[in-house]
Amino acid sequence: MECSMLISGCDFDIHLVEARLIKSARKLCLSVESSRLLSIEQMNELRLSLASSVSKGNGRALSVDVTFTFPNIDDELNHRDSATDTIMGAWREDVPVLRPVLEHSRLTFNDGMLVLSVPSRTTALLENSYIEGLLKSSLKRLYNMHIGLWICPDEELTLPEAAADDAPLPTPSAAKKPKDKPAQGALIMGRPIKKPPIRMCDVTDDMGSIIVRGSVESLETRERRNGGCIVSFSVSDKTNTIPAKLFLEAEQGKAIADAFASCMKANDELIVRGNYRLDGYSGEMQLIPFDIERTSVEKRRDTYAKKRVELHLHTQFSSMDALLTATGKQNDAVETAARWGHKAVAITDHGVVHGFPSAYSAAKKAGIKVIYGVEGYLLDDSSLIDANQSYVSVGVIMRETAHTRFIYEVAAVRFDKRGIRDTFSSVIAQPSPVGDDILRETCMTRDDFAAAPSSSETFNRLRDFIGDSLIVSHGSTFVAAIVGGAKRCSIDISQKHVDTEALFHYLHREAKDTSVSSARAAYGIEHNGGRALQTALDTQSIFERLLSELESMDIHRVPYMHGIEKQTKGHGHGASHIVLLVKNHNGLRNLYKLVSYSHMEYIKSVPRIPRSLLMIHRDGLIVGSACEAGELFRAVLNDVGSDETERIANEYDYLEIQPIGNNDFLRREGRVSGYDALRELNTRIVRLGEKLGKPVVATGDVHFLNPEDAVFRAILMASKGFSDALIQPPLYFKTTDELIEEFKYLGLEKAEEIVITNPNMIADMCEMLPPFLDERRTYAPTFDGADDELRTMAESTAHKLYGDPLPETVRKRLDKELNSIIQNGYSSLYLMAQRLVKKSNGDGYLVGSRGSVGSSFVATMAGITEVNPLPPHYVCPKCKNTVFDVGEPLSRCGIDLPPKKCDKCGEEFMRLGYEIPFEVFLGFKGDKTPDIDLNFSGEYQPVAHAYVEEMFGEGHAFRAGTISAVQEKTAYGYVNAYCEKSGLRVNNAEHERLARGCSGVKRTTGQHPGGIVIVPKELDIFDFTPIQFPADKADGNTITTHFDFHAMDDKLVKLDILGHDDPTVLRILKDMTGIDPQSISLDDKNTLALFSTQAPLDIDLSALDCDVGSIAIPEFGTSFVRQMLMDTRPTTMEELVRISGLSHGTDVWLGNAQDLIKSGVATLSEVICTRDDIMNYLILHGCEPSMSFKTMENVRKGKGLTPEMEAFLRENNIPEWFGTSCRKIKYMFPRAHAAAYVMMAFRVAYYKVYYPKEFYSVYFTVRADAFDIRYSLGDAQETLKNIRTLEGRGDKISQKEKDLITVLEVVYEMKLRGIRLLPITLNESAATNFRVERDGIRPPFSAIPGVGENAAIAIAQAVSENKSFTSVEDFARRSKANASTIDLMRSMGMFEGLGETDQISMFG
Repeated sequence: MECSMLISGCDFDIHLVEARLIKSARKLCLSVESSRLLSIEQMNELRLSLASSVSKGNGRALSVDVTFTFPNIDDELNHRDSATDTIMGAWREDVPVLRPVLEHSRLTFNDGMLVLSVPSRTTALLENSYIEGLLKSSLKRLYNMHIGLWICPDEELTLPEAAADDAPLPTPSAAKKPKDKPAQGALIMGRPIKKPPIRMCDVTDDMGSIIVRGSVESLETRERRNGGCIVSFSVSDKTNTIPAKLFLEAEQGKAIADAFASCMKANDELIVRGNYRLDGYSGEMQLIPFDIERTSVEKRRDTYAKKRVELHLHTQFSSMDALLTATGKQNDAVETAARWGHKAVAITDHGVVHGFPSAYSAAKKAGIKVIYGVEGYLLDDSSLIDANQSYVSVGVIMRETAHTRFIYEVAAVRFDKRGIRDTFSSVIAQPSPVGDDILRETCMTRDDFAAAPSSSETFNRLRDFIGDSLIVSHGSTFVAAIVGGAKRCSIDISQKHVDTEALFHYLHREAKDTSVSSARAAYGIEHNGGRALQTALDTQSIFERLLSELESMDIHRVPYMHGIEKQTKGHGHGASHIVLLVKNHNGLRNLYKLVSYSHMEYIKSVPRIPRSLLMIHRDGLIVGSACEAGELFRAVLNDVGSDETERIANEYDYLEIQPIGNNDFLRREGRVSGYDALRELNTRIVRLGEKLGKPVVATGDVHFLNPEDAVFRAILMASKGFSDALIQPPLYFKTTDELIEEFKYLGLEKAEEIVITNPNMIADMCEMLPPFLDERRTYAPTFDGADDELRTMAESTAHKLYGDPLPETVRKRLDKELNSIIQNGYSSLYLMAQRLVKKSNGDGYLVGSRGSVGSSFVATMAGITEVNPLPPHYVCPKCKNTVFDVGEPLSRCGIDLPPKKCDKCGEEFMRLGYEIPFEVFLGFKGDKTPDIDLNFSGEYQPVAHAYVEEMFGEGHAFRAGTISAVQEKTAYGYVNAYCEKSGLRVNNAEHERLARGCSGVKRTTGQHPGGIVIVPKELDIFDFTPIQFPADKADGNTITTHFDFHAMDDKLVKLDILGHDDPTVLRILKDMTGIDPQSISLDDKNTLALFSTQAPLDIDLSALDCDVGSIAIPEFGTSFVRQMLMDTRPTTMEELVRISGLSHGTDVWLGNAQDLIKSGVATLSEVICTRDDIMNYLILHGCEPSMSFKTMENVRKGKGLTPEMEAFLRENNIPEWFGTSCRKIKYMFPRAHAAAYVMMAFRVAYYKVYYPKEFYSVYFTVRADAFDIRYSLGDAQETLKNIRTLEGRGDKISQKEKDLITVLEVVYEMKLRGIRLLPITLNESAATNFRVERDGIRPPFSAIPGVGENAAIAIAQAVSENKSFTSVEDFARRSKANASTIDLMRSMGMFEGLGETDQISMFG
């Protein structure tokens, strides 16, 4: 129907396109299509005309509803200016409160968006998102128009005073008003940006000038050679990332970079206008900005009046699956839940609980509750049945060979709670005569077998005897024998049974042996013979004791095992998902046990929890049915029948449903018919909950925070080979509003019940718990009498060194330390370390101390460390005369004091002390958990580890666990593969953003190289952490803590027993030279000169850009440290200690101390070199000691300075350079650690100066894994040429080749000193050790490329056994060397004089 004539003056097409009569409502719905936009007046006129026409043609009263559609809106707005006038007129009429402003505003259409330019004075329009919403809502209502709207100021537009006064702007209700919204549009550079940005994914290379908006993803500032700086950064709106670059003066660049950094920290965004063009340097498109504004980000808010609680959330610890963190940082799970007003949030990672410690700290800080949980893998090994049953225990006498099982006797005992009701026993006739050995083993006679019934008769009688009773067996072996034997006779006996061995194992973890005899002994059951009936009687007695134990635990069911076939069938893990939430402390311990046992006993690609095991450890846990991978959802999906579904549902405390988008893969795979079918599955679970009285909860199965984060999970899933990785379900953290909307199909009341009421009820049932015992700061191990033993030991050693009475300085330090150590319960820790060091030294291996233990004078006196932390002083070894008053020492190292003889007896003084405060180790209040780190010889480390377990007992010493996460470099590869698979082409900036988004996700677990965590004997490991094997393996010799050891730093004591090369090197050098390293004087002038010049070596190393002799010296041999030595030219031990601290810190030397020294702001003696320097400097400048200590601790951990610390420095007039240096530092060595390293290094350097052959041979044997004989042959110049060749590879050089260069530098130096590298020969070379000979050093067989240690030992053994070989073929046969090794040995001339084969040629 043509409707144009119904509007006066209409010159365009208007058609009636649809008419629909709703009889029940007596309503006529008309749809009208117009080729042009209509004003409100025109639409009203048409409505009246159509209603009038309808009433004339129909005598009965009808209501008329007219809707308008405008199919040509985009064309209209692009080509007809009057279209925007029509919209402005409609707004003035539809939103009258804005009319005073709209009358002086201008509307245009640009790039697919409406731009409303308003007078600049109406700033409220720019800041109020509610007004934008009003206008958009008007467009939707009037024109069904969904289009972007940008409101911006225009200086050319003015608003008359009267109009301004009459223009009160509307505001949303208080509930919708954002709280504390930051000011937007803060100008960083250039002019204000008025036009709207475009999406980054829509940016094309030919656009030229563009405006984009996004978060700052990366930031880098570089100085330009000609002055000024380059600020490179990238911004992302999550659809893409665009790199940008600014060329600025230095001061302006710093200010802008600081603004960007602040923006990143606050999670604000930038609006950038600039020129998008090809960058000649990077070869990629770059944005060159000329205007930049900072703006806040409107985060998702939870505006529902009542709030939900998320009970199913995964963090980055769900291996390669989830992206969320729970550490309290902005935009993580805990912070988001707290910001939304949720009172709690559950952490339910897949099979693990790694995230509990950090989540607890974050939740406590945020003021909400963290609910501990796990999404476990339930192994359906059994059905749980009421314990009040009739049972039949069985016993079997049999013998198994590789292929056959011979059953000689079966027996059974029927019993119930009243006792034994009947017995059965039968020998089985054998097809062939039974041997004497079997008669002896079975205690049977030939007459027994002669009168025995056949197998068929026996198993028939046994089946009848069992009847409806439940079989009870100690292990599955007897059941398998009976079932198999009966099956061979075509008799069916169920393999389902109650397994007393499994139950005994669950309840008696202390028992190493779970056999019948072990269980019988544990319960004191008398044994009366070895026949089958006695075994059945023993099993019955064991089961009675087990039932009694279960009843005492308020467990009245027993697991009825399905049988071995169901447990092992198939290649997958065969488990379904289950959610376990912790109610109380009992539940937490039980969860830790379940996680531990699932990892150590039942892991099969995933850590599985048998249903039978869960029954034992269910107390204190709330069990939920989990997601679509749970057995309940699968039962409903597969329609297994109401009885079975209800049986399954009754095993759970609550039932779980999720948004249909989570399970949309079922629709895509054709397993359900559509979305309504998915809703019906949820509805059936809701109805099931109502019928059974089980609460139903809605969860999000959260794996990432925001919808746009799905791409990161897609990348991770693609890396694991999932075919549907690109189609990610909406597993983002949903607000209450969003989840209510998801379940509105259940009705609002029911939706609120499952989304809000029930989850909150469950949250209220769960206590807020620390993840480990928290009554004491640290739980340290104890030895009986440890306090007195340590005091006696320290006093005795001090008296031996300093005499009796002790000097006042020594007495005060000793008393202060002993009081602090004893009062805080650390005496046993000292004794443990002392016993370890004593044992190692007694076995001939020196031990080097690490960390801050050298700060403790008691540790020195106990023999734990060689570092003496007292101030520099003299001590007479003969008369004990001690001098601490040494004037104003030039050094804090006693060895740097001038040599002096005792003024009492004339003996040469010992010069001791490194001046290290004890507080570095234990803090001013003894409130710092001590960490004793010891460097043992690498070959002695296993002995030391075993000795720790011997000291504290099994179950009280565990290797410190670690958690390995995806690193950016690895993630970069994942992104590459993802882009290739999905056909995406992204620039480097977007590539890096995607890689960063995937990094940090757990990959696997591991173990600290030497850390051992000690649990006090009166406590249990499950008071603190679950346990597992490293690398998530199913077995192993090493058990680690499940929590990363850092998570328990302040709760359990960790002893670092590290394997190190230095003690090994010194042990071998001592054996080779006869010089005890402890006798080496630490002031030997030639040795000290080695660190500042090459003179002691009498060679020229300038070809290596080096003029110091520290090559191959531990801690001082790298090119980085050599350069430090050349920059500083140290001449004292104090300077070496400071350089060691500088070289081992992160961001301590480069860009920090080095610049301060070069610019003359500070000297080497003033700059921060070790963590102690921070505290000492502050205290010397009058700062309060406790705050000085806290500042040191914060800085050395890379946390910089807090605002409180910044104010502390200012109040005490600390120089600005000191604070700047502190802010840059990421990690620092303690002074004691540096001193211990220098002492070891100095001793090794002594051998280099005076015993060069021995030094180089030991270096190559112990440290030179990268040694390659092919590059090491020839003279010094040939070696230098090989070094240059490798260096010439530039960026293509591998790490192995870099390591080889380091070794070749040592080879080059050795050759310059006149020491030859001899050829490898069959008769002179050793297996793995470089040998010292008169003419030089001979490499071992292991120096041949491709020959490992075992192969080298085999070659050496073949040589020693045979002395000579008849041919190369004979050598290969005897040594078992492979063909490639033989070829390489041949090329090296090692077979000279040997024929190829033993065959004699007849033809010459």
